[in-house]
Amino acid sequence: MRTALAFFLTLIAYGLLLIGLSILMPLRLSEITQAAAFLHFDWASFFKWIGQTPAGAPLHYFAELPLALLAPDYKALLRIPAIISALGSVFVFFALSKKVPLQYPLLALLLFIAIPTHLMYATQARPYEMALFLLLLATLSFFSLVEQPTFGRAFIYSILLVACLFTQASSYLPSVGYALALLGFANDRTYRRALWWALGATALPVAAYVPYYLWAVGHRRAEWLSEQFPAFAIKLPGVQAFMSLDPGSNPWFGPALMTVLLIGLIGGIASTLPLAAYREGAPPPPAGLVKRRAVIFCLGGGALLTLLGETATSGWMGVVFWPYQIMWALPAMVIVFCAALDAFVRLPVIKKISLISPAFVILAIFLCIPGDLDYVRTQPPDMAQLTALVRPQLGGDTCVVFVSQRLSRYIFGVYDPDLAKYECQNFFHKRVILAIHPYVKPEQEREARMFFRGLDFQETHRDVLGDGKVITMDATR
Repeated sequence: MRTALAFFLTLIAYGLLLIGLSILMPLRLSEITQAAAFLHFDWASFFKWIGQTPAGAPLHYFAELPLALLAPDYKALLRIPAIISALGSVFVFFALSKKVPLQYPLLALLLFIAIPTHLMYATQARPYEMALFLLLLATLSFFSLVEQPTFGRAFIYSILLVACLFTQASSYLPSVGYALALLGFANDRTYRRALWWALGATALPVAAYVPYYLWAVGHRRAEWLSEQFPAFAIKLPGVQAFMSLDPGSNPWFGPALMTVLLIGLIGGIASTLPLAAYREGAPPPPAGLVKRRAVIFCLGGGALLTLLGETATSGWMGVVFWPYQIMWALPAMVIVFCAALDAFVRLPVIKKISLISPAFVILAIFLCIPGDLDYVRTQPPDMAQLTALVRPQLGGDTCVVFVSQRLSRYIFGVYDPDLAKYECQNFFHKRVILAIHPYVKPEQEREARMFFRGLDFQETHRDVLGDGKVITMDATR
């Protein structure tokens, strides 16, 4: 009863935190570009926008669509699917930790929800938290299939993996690691039978996803406006991956947390050896022990393959390793880390110091706190307020120039869809408004101002909000 009460109090506190942050924090750039999919809604342009988005998949857009259409002026509502998914992830993670089982499941849960990268995406209108929730459901389904290999369970597992692919394709990666790790238990008849079902259920979702992927590749934009990776990060995918658990401004806490979790991950995998192997003439190990080893080993395999796969993909493609890429490994890393501590304190030398296990988990939680505080304190530019500065300058023979190419008109259009009607189609106007969002480069702003000065326009008014500007230029001719 005490554990259940503590769990529900944690869930309520976490939910209130997520709701509070979602209401108070302006939308970030990646959220705004996703919200642009619902501008002047029609199905053709909706799907085209999803296809243009890097690694875009439709399921999360469909989750946001009713909110976008019913309350177009309340952009914070677009974060509701992420909040619900985050709270659902708490439930499923706790159930998954019981599969091991962990000695301190509540501490593992606190560590899971405290990791800065996780908190960041739990409060953003992006698909990553929804994909994580679906991955956790799929992971729970995988172990249900391993325990009782049947067509029905394999079908459910396969459907959940399809949902992962159509929410965020890379969230599928751990399932490959689970199936490969299960090979280590192939000498056990039950696990061998489950392996065939698992391999089929893991392969079929890819066949379902490939047609959509081939269609979307033809629509991808070569360039896409997005937030920059923290300036302190060395531009190597492996180093970026090592820092991605804390995408804040402090370069030390993320690598320290990753080091602690990786040591635990390796130790947890090592604690499962010799898997389910039998010695010649020796009695088989207890079924409960084999089951625990299988859960830990498969989770560890999924986490390792995700880390290696995401890092290798980023390195091969020459792109930045984004913090969300670590999300799919997080649940397994935390559970295996805590399982490794449980195995460590069972060693004869350590047995008398049983508090070592919770102490290390608490240490990991403390390593999360600076990043969480940094995320809460660092407010993104408020594009709603900046966009509101444009409207009062309109009137008469006026048009708007959305400075810089690519997505500028959509970034302003999310908050004032009618501004598109005022976009300059030519420069035979008496007044030009330069709408400059905070992600415009200084040289782009400078070139725009110089261009209109060359056409005999002079600056007559300027509104500044953070790094964003609204500049009014009147013709002198």
